[in-house]
Amino acid sequence: MPLRSVCLVATCIGLTQFALPALVLADGEGMPLLHEDFESGLSDRWIERGFPSIQRRNRFSVAVEDDGNHYLRVVSERSTSGKGVWLEFDATRCPTVSWRWKVANVVAGADLRRKEGDDAAAKLYVIMDGPSLWNPLDKRLLIYLWDNELPVGTILPNAWEPGGARMIVLESGPEKVGQWVNERVDLAADYRRAFAGEDPSTVEALAFMADTDNTLSHVSAGFDDLTIRCAAPAQEPSQ
Repeated sequence: MPLRSVCLVATCIGLTQFALPALVLADGEGMPLLHEDFESGLSDRWIERGFPSIQRRNRFSVAVEDDGNHYLRVVSERSTSGKGVWLEFDATRCPTVSWRWKVANVVAGADLRRKEGDDAAAKLYVIMDGPSLWNPLDKRLLIYLWDNELPVGTILPNAWEPGGARMIVLESGPEKVGQWVNERVDLAADYRRAFAGEDPSTVEALAFMADTDNTLSHVSAGFDDLTIRCAAPAQEPSQ
């Protein structure tokens, strides 16, 4: 998928602001900033947008499993687009993002090292401020994805935007196809590994997507239980 520019991703995915729920105390891990399980359907805060240079878009819906669980389903047929939310928070204060996903198949012809192969069965985009204090269009992207062949843990520049976007392979190959797989990442740690010498700042948005436009492929994927957690506040020493 051609990014063209990092700022284009944020605008084209169409992330719009929404009121955040009040923070509530959780378990010892810290405080949940957001939890979305799609049990109440697809709220207005989830906005779909594509890219100007790509006409074909994915199809999103809320699907229901036999046990009654609701989840976000995407069907991608030689297409790409994302469902995203605008959600500003400090990546160092709220670094933990977890979700689960499943795919019906991997994109067999994908090769993330080439523009012509820049597709994946499932992706989570995290759009962040860049290090520039003077350029508001300076952005950084972490793209977590389910690849077809690269080793889990691989971090590499996006072929279309090598300066500002890094792809991180969380799952690879067909072994877990058809299964729900739980993921948990540390945004701050991943950012420092992906952009050596830089420190993370503000997250602006997150978006789920599937991507098949370059390889002219077909895939369906599901996303569920997106949770963002903040670190627990430090305890005051007892007197």
